[in-house]
Amino acid sequence: MSDIVFTPLLDWPVLLALAVLGLVITLYAMFRSPFSGILRLAGVLCLLLMLSGPKFLEETTTLLPDIALLIEDRSGSQGLDGRMDVTREAADELARRLEAVTDLEVRRVALSGRDETRLSDGFMDGLSDVPRSQLAGIFVVTDGQSTDTPEDPATLGIAAPVHTLLTGRPDETDRTLEVISAPRFGIINEAADITFKVEDYGFTDRLASVSLKVNGREAITRTVRVGEEVPLQAALDTPGKTIIEISTPPVDGELTTRNNRAVIEISVIRDRLRVLLVSGEPHAGERVWRNLLKSDPAVDLIHFTILKPSTKPLIAPAEDLALIRFPENELFLEKLDQFDVLIFDRYTYRGVISALHFDNISRYIQNGGAMLIASGPEFTGSTSIATRRNLAFILPALPNGNIDNAPYIPAISDVGLRHPVTATLTGAGEWGRWLRSLGVNLRGGEVLLERDDGAPLLVVNRVEQGRVGLLLSDHVWLWARDFDGGGPHRELLRRLVHWLMKEPELEEEAVALRSDAERDQILITRRTLQDEVAPVFVEGPDGSMTRAELTQSDNGEWRGTVSATESGLYTATTGTDDGRTLFDVVALGLAAPPEYSHVIATDEHLGPLTMATGGGVYTIRTDTGVRVPSIRQVREGRSATARGGESGWAGIYRREAARVENVSTRDILPAWAWLLLTTGLVLSAWLRESGRLRRRQVVTD
Repeated sequence: MSDIVFTPLLDWPVLLALAVLGLVITLYAMFRSPFSGILRLAGVLCLLLMLSGPKFLEETTTLLPDIALLIEDRSGSQGLDGRMDVTREAADELARRLEAVTDLEVRRVALSGRDETRLSDGFMDGLSDVPRSQLAGIFVVTDGQSTDTPEDPATLGIAAPVHTLLTGRPDETDRTLEVISAPRFGIINEAADITFKVEDYGFTDRLASVSLKVNGREAITRTVRVGEEVPLQAALDTPGKTIIEISTPPVDGELTTRNNRAVIEISVIRDRLRVLLVSGEPHAGERVWRNLLKSDPAVDLIHFTILKPSTKPLIAPAEDLALIRFPENELFLEKLDQFDVLIFDRYTYRGVISALHFDNISRYIQNGGAMLIASGPEFTGSTSIATRRNLAFILPALPNGNIDNAPYIPAISDVGLRHPVTATLTGAGEWGRWLRSLGVNLRGGEVLLERDDGAPLLVVNRVEQGRVGLLLSDHVWLWARDFDGGGPHRELLRRLVHWLMKEPELEEEAVALRSDAERDQILITRRTLQDEVAPVFVEGPDGSMTRAELTQSDNGEWRGTVSATESGLYTATTGTDDGRTLFDVVALGLAAPPEYSHVIATDEHLGPLTMATGGGVYTIRTDTGVRVPSIRQVREGRSATARGGESGWAGIYRREAARVENVSTRDILPAWAWLLLTTGLVLSAWLRESGRLRRRQVVTD
């Protein structure tokens, strides 16, 4: 390839000035003698050309092949309905047809995505090392789902046709359930407001059945209108993590049931912890309870001390014997269920709380309430509340009349080493001594603390839906006073009260899931007091069920793993010896991956890009197999798609790009030739003018 370039000996402004001066002189000369003026003009031009340095530029080039980019979508939604096989077959056939085109290089890019399809990233990865001058066309084999596809091809620097090959069927159907709004936090005993919507694609059902589960338990089932936003309320009756699951039954022929379910995780907190503390016999530990509960700003403490014995004669009415009358009916009949925990601290039966009240306290416990008895010597006598048969039947132990005043160091029992209330108490074996304990006959429950001789000190038990704790010593206050080195009294009492309130992190029977995306695993932790545990069943996002056998770890917990290759929600369920079902949910990646929110094959996302570049959209899946369009080369600017015949064709541009291998220059004329030519022209003009002058002189003479 040759061209002419200029390498001036003087700056262009100087050359321009010389050109203007020469033009003025030659115009004057032409006025006097037109022919000689033309010769002078030619001489000036030759001089200017010599000064501008004209040269021949010669380039040696090599033609470059055109490049076609083939992007294969291998994201999660492509695994539905055999789309991945269609993608592989279509890409192989398309690559074969493109490779048959002369001087065309085919580059294949595989795009994966667990949680979402990002086709824009696929474009950028594929185009990162492709010169735009060689780009002949782009082919995308996909189901059309994308979360980041730009509509303006200029943002990607694309000046070639983009063709979309859809892998889905023309008659696909699917039903989706989408949560419009849901809270992340809630307050216990209040309702969570949730809004959701059911959508149908490919069919026109007007109604859908929807069920609601709270922590794995069926709550409600109702029929809703498809396409309408539906509000509902879910009760939050337990603290900690509440898992709300909304689901709709599968529809025949739909692509997937993964988007038929939505799980909402709500962190439920207590607005205020209401504690009713009833004290009886005054003792040094009473202040410990009060200080512990009053120091927590989230605790509303109601504290009463009952000192009057029932045998004392009524000289004056009861309302005149106290500054504040004890509202026993209001507390134990009318408003008892408003308290989270009822604590009896060395309470002695004095006839103020009647049998009717104890009946109601028992029902309160059985219906989900909590009671703690911190006992002293009065627990073994005739005035003990353990002698109230209306209450005694829910106690885990009854006094046997023994009071041991020998000093001892409290110890964690074998069961306590696995129970969340006591398992992580620090300094066990180095605590300070207590100086008294009460003898009891165990009836049930679990012993968490004991004397060095095995006698129980702390017993906890479940009573139907409620819980009861029994502390068999009134000397926990010695730890608060740092007697003999003290001990973790604050941590012990706090955990005990929180276990009574059913705080999830202190549940002795629990299953917990944790996701490990790097290893594609779901980690299972099972906490139990039993020596054996039942297997855990884990349901994956696609509805598949996996049985996991657990092994015991060093700290008494049981652990196991299941493989997890798909993003979404994994649900674990297992049973306990007492018939309860344990439940937990964890998300691997995103809880609701956009990849599966809408799975119908569509050109909605890639359509604008395809149209803007002059490409075409092709449905390649047929009843008989995969149909790939034929390939044609067209010149840039002409139509690159057509729908003729059975398969149609897709066009790619013929670029004819080249690479420069070598560049050389040579003078058009050497300098002496320019000078000789310029001199000859000027001399000819002078001779011409000299001859005319002599003729004029002859004529004049």
